[in-house]
Amino acid sequence: MRNTLRLFALSLRREWRDIATSKTSLLVIVGGVVMYGLLYNLLYRPNEVEEAPVVVVDEAHSHLSHRLVSLLNASPKTEVVAVVANRSEGTAMLSEGSAVAMLYLPHDLSQRIGRGERSTFVTIASTASFLYYEAVAGAVVESMLALDEELRRDMAWLLPAPLLLAYEGRESAKVVGNALFNPTKGYADYLVPVVLVLIMFQTMVMVVAMTSGGRRAKGITPLRGKRLHWGARATITFARSVFYCVIYGLLSLFLLGLLPRLFDLPHLADARTMITLLVPYMLATSLFGQAFGRLFGDRDSPLLLITFFSVGLIFISGISYPLELLPEGWRVAHYLLPAAPATLAFVEVGSMGASVADIAPQLTVLWSQTALYFLLASLPLRGFR
Repeated sequence: MRNTLRLFALSLRREWRDIATSKTSLLVIVGGVVMYGLLYNLLYRPNEVEEAPVVVVDEAHSHLSHRLVSLLNASPKTEVVAVVANRSEGTAMLSEGSAVAMLYLPHDLSQRIGRGERSTFVTIASTASFLYYEAVAGAVVESMLALDEELRRDMAWLLPAPLLLAYEGRESAKVVGNALFNPTKGYADYLVPVVLVLIMFQTMVMVVAMTSGGRRAKGITPLRGKRLHWGARATITFARSVFYCVIYGLLSLFLLGLLPRLFDLPHLADARTMITLLVPYMLATSLFGQAFGRLFGDRDSPLLLITFFSVGLIFISGISYPLELLPEGWRVAHYLLPAAPATLAFVEVGSMGASVADIAPQLTVLWSQTALYFLLASLPLRGFR
């Protein structure tokens, strides 16, 4: 027992030394968790954009273009602050910040529509907030569809008989839906909690794999190349996991505790439920990082590879696409990567107010992953690190 405790303390001390003396690892932890978390919240801070200032470049000067402008101005998402005659004036307003988007209507807009042809218009929006483009583009499309609805009956005579018959048989009822647990349809309420969970996974796996790869590149073994028995390997693996769980347990107070309250994101989970979910998530992630880190022979490769996991992880988590409809291979990935079930569970407890019993399937998966990756990380492979 004394030797085990000594090895445990030695492993903790060495892990701390490797992290504290590595500028890259510190940058990933501090920059990835703190700056990345703040950046996402700031970019999506408006959550739901209302009355975004828009300048319209109207080269058509027709009743049709005026009607489209009035419909756009009536949208709760946009406000037409000016109608100008050329693109240079519109671009100038975008540059000086008096408008966040510009709608360009070409001179032949009315002529093309009058002949039953397709007309093109251009929307340009600032990315000072990513939601500006989404709001303006959505308002423009809605205005275009409303105008199309007004003109459709007048344009029916241009349609060939088969299309005219389809038009007459079109349903007049319009189905309007609303996202559950997100009544404002705010983009930040939907996306940012997911990203905050993924930040923990990506940065922890990066740092653990970078440390393992760096040691492999230097030829460093846990005990100077001594042959390690199972107990020693398990102790070193567990010590490394405890180290990263402590570090990320403190960071989670900022990432999952402070930021949701600071930026008014959904935070319905109580402390007990969060801890119940965080413990297996951090253990599974740290152990996955140790097992995954054996694939790398240098410090830089994990940083280049894991950075691009975000979109795929959101997809296989079951948040943006139903898990039941995923192809078999992607469903397998969901049960192999700790971030996927954890993201689904965090959204359920944080945004939907689920209890521990409600997320029992995800907890089972996370604890199973913990056991699996503990075994893989402790296997007596060549150059155990």
